[in-house]
Amino acid sequence: RLQLLEFSKKMSKPKAESSADKKLKIQIGVCKRMTKEVASYEKEALQNEARIQKMRDENKDEYDIRKQEEVLQESYMMIPDSKYRLQQTIADLSTLVEDCREEPGLNPALLSEANEIITAFQG
Repeated sequence: RLQLLEFSKKMSKPKAESSADKKLKIQIGVCKRMTKEVASYEKEALQNEARIQKMRDENKDEYDIRKQEEVLQESYMMIPDSKYRLQQTIADLSTLVEDCREEPGLNPALLSEANEIITAFQG
């Protein structure tokens, strides 16, 4: 019965993550989210371009076309802003990796994932 109790205690306590691991996980998640955001705005701009062209081909109302062009311009304005914010998050991740590299108990898989993200962005 004592062995069962000890086993239960071991199973109920997850391995404690280091502070550096938590920070890396969060920053990696931010980088992934920002990458998706940039891709989403670029995709949206392409879809809006195609929608406008289709409206022109079908001789739709000029007012509707102008409104869609306004939507397209908004998408174009969001792309540079998103790319800038992505660059900032990659720079933050790079700084964090440098700061945490020698941290004892750092999860090597997280460090590897962070380095892959940094390398992919720089390449």
